[in-house]
Amino acid sequence: MKIGEQTITFNKQELTLNTQRSIYWKDQKTLILSDLHLGKAAHFRKHGIAIPMDIAITDLHRLESLIAYYQAKQVIVVGDLIHAGINQEVLLLESFRQRHPELQLHLVKGNHDRLSQQMTNRFGIVHHKEIFETQQIQFKHHPADAADSSSFRISGHIHPGISLVIPPKRQVRLPCFLVSDHQIILPAFSTFTGLDSKDLSSLYQSYAISDDHIFPIRKN
Repeated sequence: MKIGEQTITFNKQELTLNTQRSIYWKDQKTLILSDLHLGKAAHFRKHGIAIPMDIAITDLHRLESLIAYYQAKQVIVVGDLIHAGINQEVLLLESFRQRHPELQLHLVKGNHDRLSQQMTNRFGIVHHKEIFETQQIQFKHHPADAADSSSFRISGHIHPGISLVIPPKRQVRLPCFLVSDHQIILPAFSTFTGLDSKDLSSLYQSYAISDDHIFPIRKN
């Protein structure tokens, strides 16, 4: 797995954005991601839409590769770890935890997460219903208003993307990070999600993600 990286400073902390749609926080030995949506493909299959199970397996394999690459001791999922109820794909998480029993796994509840206390205990999850804060950085699923400068927040939820025109007049849509002085909005970690490519260039610096590279997009 190739990993392209871009290091930024956020609230005096050095954070490394990467092409695998996550952030590594070296000082805290922490991997940060959002919108894994485990079980989404199985949920679609239940409703008669043929989506392969390989998606969930591949996403978890990417996560494990990142943990190994960075030697992360902690993972913070900023919402939507689980897409719907418990199904066969969600139970892959149990096997993942058995392979990584020492890993501290935090989940900030997203709008899709439906985990009981029994299930969070079973999966070894530290569950935060609204917000998790450490080193004066907040983790919350929904982004704050872009003009809010009262805190430093890392969020997910909107699955940000960006539309680019490349020669010869071909348009591509890529996932991206959105970064401002007080907020970072993460791309969806799962590859089985849509992209919201609304132009927010006046509010955020976008970092587009291609297969092997992450690169800032010049503001208009």
